[in-house]
Amino acid sequence: MFIYNYHTHTYRCGHASGTDEEYVLAAIEAGFKVLGFSDHGPYSEYFHQNCHMHWEEIDDYISSVKSLKEKYKDQIEIKLGFESEYYPFCMDDYKYLRSKTEYLLLGQHFGHPSGAIANYFRENTDEQIRGYCDSIVEGLHTGMYSYLCHPDVFMSGQPDFTKVCEETAHRIAQACVETGTPLEINARGPLKGKRQYKKGEFFSYPHKDFWKIISEYPVKVVVGIDAHAPEDLKAENFFEDAMNEVADLNLNFITEPFI
Repeated sequence: MFIYNYHTHTYRCGHASGTDEEYVLAAIEAGFKVLGFSDHGPYSEYFHQNCHMHWEEIDDYISSVKSLKEKYKDQIEIKLGFESEYYPFCMDDYKYLRSKTEYLLLGQHFGHPSGAIANYFRENTDEQIRGYCDSIVEGLHTGMYSYLCHPDVFMSGQPDFTKVCEETAHRIAQACVETGTPLEINARGPLKGKRQYKKGEFFSYPHKDFWKIISEYPVKVVVGIDAHAPEDLKAENFFEDAMNEVADLNLNFITEPFI
């Protein structure tokens, strides 16, 4: 396993479990040198049940992580961040969250913060996939995000890696090169097992066809556990499954802490 993980959630998002301190203790036991908390960032004017924390929980989250940072400073380095989507009409929210933390991760899950438009874990039209890509490319060019989470998550509901999916992979890779933004191999994807696609069985993410295209570009790659429970930080089998899926590709991994 790598010695860092910047992709860690808390119970506040509504679909994760465990206390903040339990994540820290699990990370220490697993041998991590750096643990970054990046729970799903809230929105001041929108709320999507069981998808991100309430705006009113920001102070508690920040206070908790900072307290643990101090308590365990001799055993592990703790970083404070958020995972957020990118919607141009929410820029004020992102700027506020970034001002309170050390980093933001870009993770596009829906086409709107309310969840009302496009769920990228389900099957989507070509137009919706292009919308996913447009949001990511525009978001990366803001320079606000330290890396892009699970860029291939849109394959979760697609029956095949189509021409539009290929175009999406190329555009995301190009944007990462232009902005110097790393891409994430998400180690949580294998938890869901492999799906049957037209070309065979693959993980939705990391999706092999997507990463084949990424390997054609000088893109830096990170590994994110995407922990939603403390034990996820110790689940080496999912980490190994994710890494084995791309083992034959020439990917440029960042092995040392970088935030």
